[in-house]
Amino acid sequence: MVKIFRAANKVVRPLLASRFHKPLSGRLMLLTYKGHRTGRQFTVPIGYFDWDPGTVLAMSSQLGWIPSMREGSAVQLRIRGQDHSAVPTVVEDPEGVAALLGAFGRRKGPKAAKGLMLGLSGDRQPTDDELRTAAAKTRFVCFRTRSSTSA
Repeated sequence: MVKIFRAANKVVRPLLASRFHKPLSGRLMLLTYKGHRTGRQFTVPIGYFDWDPGTVLAMSSQLGWIPSMREGSAVQLRIRGQDHSAVPTVVEDPEGVAALLGAFGRRKGPKAAKGLMLGLSGDRQPTDDELRTAAAKTRFVCFRTRSSTSA
């Protein structure tokens, strides 16, 4: 599965960085960050959701980029063709993740919550037990944006 994502990223990354970003940029953004071990710069496409004004929410069941977000260092986001400086906050504790999943389901609807592929039902709001079970499979990162520039 990792090989498939790496191959797809080689196509998606340049598209999101180009003026032809629109078909993908409603759901995907580019995250540019420094690796926590190597200090190397990485740019990866990740799914995102507009959350509160100035806040973008992303989630991942893979660890890949998450450890580099834990230190709260500034990152760059490219969202819908615009560059933003942002500060990440990782939500990993099961209760915090469950609370965010519940809020996500209430804001975006059960079908959107089902689309997260965490085993949530798409025809009703999830129960607390379902939220806790789903929370064990993922973590969230809240990106608080600080600036925006047109591209």
